[in-house]
This record gives sequence, structure tokens and C-alpha cells, in this order.
Amino acid sequence: MAIQTQYGLTADDTAGPLRVFVISDFPLLLAGLAALLATQAPRLALAGSAAVTPSPLQALAAAEADIVLLDLDGDAEPSLALVRALATRGDKVLLLTRQQERARQDRAIMLGARGLLTRDTDAAQLLTAIEKVHHGQLWLDRDATGRIFDALSRHGAMPDAAPAVPPPLSEQEQKIVAILMANSGEPAKLIAGKLHISESTLRNHLTVIYKKFGVSNRHGLLGYVLQHGLLLPA
Repeated sequence: MAIQTQYGLTADDTAGPLRVFVISDFPLLLAGLAALLATQAPRLALAGSAAVTPSPLQALAAAEADIVLLDLDGDAEPSLALVRALATRGDKVLLLTRQQERARQDRAIMLGARGLLTRDTDAAQLLTAIEKVHHGQLWLDRDATGRIFDALSRHGAMPDAAPAVPPPLSEQEQKIVAILMANSGEPAKLIAGKLHISESTLRNHLTVIYKKFGVSNRHGLLGYVLQHGLLLPA
């Protein structure tokens, strides 16, 4: 039976809750997020909470969380080290911040976080982002995606990333991936227009490209390229 929650998320009462682990050095923020998640039962549940320091990895391992909501506003070095450790474990990390330190935000994404929200985000958008990231999508605004893509284009790889080699792509496929990366928020119709091909032709190319990268959609493709710091031809 489907259940409509307060913020519009649709839940299935036969499925287990999506378990969210919250990490922050600010107790008031932890309490507020816990209270918000409590309103979303049975679709969402608080798996646990911890501070950035000391390391929350042991508590997180015991919590069996589906997604990690990490406050990025503590000390930069331990926060970024934690993002790296979580990404290495394979955790899906969604970041929260009130600061405007774009360099730190971009580095956290390049280290493997799946999305970022500012603290002026409303509850509905936060909950939507949690679900989208859980289902394998990235949650980045167009400016952030553009900055990260530009950094990859200039430097060729992101710091601390395991080296990766792009799968063999045709010249047309390389062009499609580059345009998708530079215009990640655009609908397929506009992407096809930039390439001077039809939407159906674009879909056919994307089916092949996704298979080569081992992903199922453009969000997975974007995440793969960002996580591995691949430099693809512009």
C-alpha cells in the first residue's frame, strides 16, 4: 500500500525504511535532522548520528545505513578526509553546508560525495535529494557541475582518486559525453540539438555509452567521470 508523507514522498509500507545516518559537529543540527526524518516514517528512518571527530566510521558500519548526510561545515581537513573514507567504503554521501567555500565543496564532490545542499534548502528539497542520491543520481546544481568539469578539464584528474582509464569511445561518443558533462542539467532535446542529431539517435548512442561505462543513466555517467577524474575530449 502506498503512503503519501507530509512532504510529498510516496512510501511503500511493505518495504523497509531508507536508513539515513547523519554526521555533524553541531548537536542542534543533528537534533533537527533527526526530528525531520521522524516525520517521514515509514519511508525514511534515522540510522544513527555522530560527530565528524572522533571518526564515526565504526558507528556507521554498525548502523547499516543506506545514505550518509554529512555536514561539511566543520574543520576542513577531517571533513574532507571523512568524505574520502566514506566514498572508498562505497557509501552514498549527501553534503550539507551553510558556507560559501566553493573550493571545499567542489573538492568534496571530487572525492566522491554524490550531492550537495546549502542549509537554506527547504525540507521537501532535502528529502527529495536524499531519495534521488539513494537511487544513484547526483544532486548538484549546474554551477557546481560546471566548475568541477572545468577543473577536470584543466588538471586531467582529481587529487587522491584511483587512476582510471576511459572505456574506448568513438569520436561521436566522446563528443556526446563531453557535452553531457558540460550541460548535465539540460533535457535530452536540448542536448540532441547541440549535437545536431535527433533525440532517438541520442538515446541509441547513450545506450551504448552507458553499457561501456557500466552505468544505467546520465547521473551514473556523471558520477563515474567525476569520481575517477577522467579527462574526456571537449
